Amino acid sequence: YSVIYFLVVILIYKQWYQRRVRGGCGACADGAENCVDCLPDACLDVSTIVSFQCKKYTAANVADAAGTSTCLTNTEQKCNRAIGAAAPTNDGCGPGANDADYVTCEGASCNEGMCNSDAEGTVTLCGADATKCKRPTFTDWVGWTAVNGDNAWGCGECGEAAQGCFDCDLADDTLNCNKLETATFKCYDYEVSGEKLVKKTGDAGACPMRADTDGKCNYPGSAATKTYSVNNNGCGPCADDAAADTCEECEEQECGAQATALSVLAVLAAMFAMM
Repeated sequence: YSVIYFLVVILIYKQWYQRRVRGGCGACADGAENCVDCLPDACLDVSTIVSFQCKKYTAANVADAAGTSTCLTNTEQKCNRAIGAAAPTNDGCGPGANDADYVTCEGASCNEGMCNSDAEGTVTLCGADATKCKRPTFTDWVGWTAVNGDNAWGCGECGEAAQGCFDCDLADDTLNCNKLETATFKCYDYEVSGEKLVKKTGDAGACPMRADTDGKCNYPGSAATKTYSVNNNGCGPCADDAAADTCEECEEQECGAQATALSVLAVLAAMFAMM
């Protein structure tokens, strides 16, 4: 009897396993994982399943010591990689859990090499052969260089003749090395009115700078004439070659107009004191 009992148990288990995991007749068991119901004429043909490799990453988003994961699919070969602090999904196999925390690419081992594809921080994956990221150059108080065919955001390196292009080494554990955090600082610009320079009407301009740069404005000094050219529309420091007393600097947002007004008041006060 024990032998018969053992054979019956084996048969029951085989039927359950086929239905729950490997496939077979009938619906999936309640709560079954890795199981999908389908109609007889539309069920998955397991002969179409192929294996491919995707790069595997740790929770810190660096290359896992295991190297790659073996993935299975009967549709497009896709890999994913987390952005920022998101946890790895399916060991890099298939699409990411969502578009906000993961970037998905098509093709085996495509989830290697991560670069920014625009100034807003959109991420793209470059593939196993990528070694560099590139982007337009950025100058404090001026902003981004105009995008051209040689300096476009993304994967790759600047060409020898590329103008206004920056590139960086794409190490395996480096995330989008071409990323640059920027900020703005409000400063006033000035124009000629009559025989003197005055603050332009309207709001202060937004001056572009790196996020770790100290904000600063410049404005016409006491020796500035109507021919004086305000440096970078009032953004940032005075020009290196500015003549003495033609330019002043301040470190508060929208400070140029206030500083100019104060200097005028100081002159008036001195005049009244002499009367």
